[in-house]
Parts: sequence; structure tokens; C-alpha cells
Amino acid sequence: MPEGDVTRRIGPELDLHRPSDARIYDLMLGGKNNFEVDRQVFAELLKTAPEIPQLATENRRWIATAIARMAEAGVDQFLDLGCGLPSARNLHDVVLAANPWARTLYVDNDVTAISHGQALLADDRSAFFAAADLLDPATVLEHPALTQAFDLKKPVGLIFGLVLHTLADNGKLRQLFDDYLAPLPSGSFIALTHPMNPNDGTRLAGFASSVEGKFREYFPRLRFRTYDEITEAVTGLEIFEPGITDLAHWWPAGEQTTLSPTGAARLVIGALARKP
Repeated sequence: MPEGDVTRRIGPELDLHRPSDARIYDLMLGGKNNFEVDRQVFAELLKTAPEIPQLATENRRWIATAIARMAEAGVDQFLDLGCGLPSARNLHDVVLAANPWARTLYVDNDVTAISHGQALLADDRSAFFAAADLLDPATVLEHPALTQAFDLKKPVGLIFGLVLHTLADNGKLRQLFDDYLAPLPSGSFIALTHPMNPNDGTRLAGFASSVEGKFREYFPRLRFRTYDEITEAVTGLEIFEPGITDLAHWWPAGEQTTLSPTGAARLVIGALARKP
């Protein structure tokens, strides 16, 4: 699709003077698909939370573990919502390592992500790209790229990796999950990571507020949630062990994390939940 068609249908034209959360996340992972404005914002974020790049790497590692668990449970269709830019080891590579016959659909409405994603996957037979807004479940689930690649009578793994902090309304978060899961069969999953602020007057809460405040200088819609708010969004689903907890403590026995149990590592919650 020509870029002009993408920008008319999906969002604003590429603005080199405005930072992109997808490109900043690319920076956190050591990528090169970013611009000077993104690098300037990233430098400011590092002053507040130097651990952010490590946290992004650990988030990807958590998602890889979640994919392996979903594959073990029989899932062979994975929907990466708000996928961002390609990286050294893309999610569909992780999926294929877990199941060589599995399929992955990437979804994003960031112009840069669309351009790179469609180019990368042009000749791929196991991974596909849909230019769509993850906050519009009906459009995503009816997108031709999905209906041609997926069998919606079989379970689907929905992956929301650090993307839902831009949805401020808690009721809409729960509704978003309901709208995605309603047409999908039992055994479908939500794999979720989300920034958290305990909002309890502790030192961690103060740190979370400072990090959130710095992000909001550039992304005003961004919002960290409390543990209870995140938990409420997945109430009624079967939560896999070790439950809903921060990434520094989520790992089951036998698995290791490189994160310290303090600082930014405590600011992201992981949850793997299955539709009964």
C-alpha cells in the first residue's frame, strides 16, 4: 500500500518533530529505526530511570516465556497488538521456535511501524501485518489479514506488551479485553504487561510518579495503573502462575531474571490469563 494511503486511513503523516512511543521503544532495545527527536526524549527519560533499556529487554523476554506457555497449552495463533518496530529477534521468530506451524499477526497504526512491518513480512508465510488501531477490536478481528491467516474457531493468544498505558479509562480497558475475547473460543489467552504505580505513598510510588510524569511530558495520554486496576481488568479469567505481579518477581522457580527487585523493575506488571 502506498504511504499516502496508509496515512489517510491510519493516522497522521510522519512528523519528524514529534516523538513516537514505538520508535522510543526501538531505542530501548538498541534499534536504529528512530529519529533525533526520539533520541532527545530517550535521553531525558534515562535521567529519571536509567534502567529503562533493561526493562524493555526483560519485557520482551517475559513475552517470549508467555508465548511458550500459550504454545504448550495448544495455541498456534498469536496476535501482537501494538507491535511496534521490528527488532533483532522478532515475535514471530519466538513463536516459530515454540511451534514451527504457528502463525503470527502484527497490528499497529504507527506509520513507521507499518512501513517497516509490511516490508519485513512481504514474503513471509507464517507472519502477517494489519495496519489497524488495537483499540478497535472489531476492525482488527475483521481485518482481511486476520481472517485469511487465522481460524477464529481455534484459541488465539492476544499479546498486549506495554501498549495499554495510553488507554486512560479503566472501564474501557476491561471492555477492550471483553470485546477481543467475546468472539474467541475458550482457551484463548491474554498476555499483558502494563506499567504500575502502587499509589500508596511509598518510595516506589514516588518513583513511579516521577517516571510517569516524565513520560507524560511527551505522551500526555499515558497512564500508569495500580495493581488493583490491572487485576480488575482480567477478573474472571484463569490466571496462570505465578499470578499477577511485577516482572522482577513474576518468574517461576527455575527461571532467572536479570532485573533487580527494586526501581524500574517493580514498575511493570505481568499477567498471563486464559478464557475459561
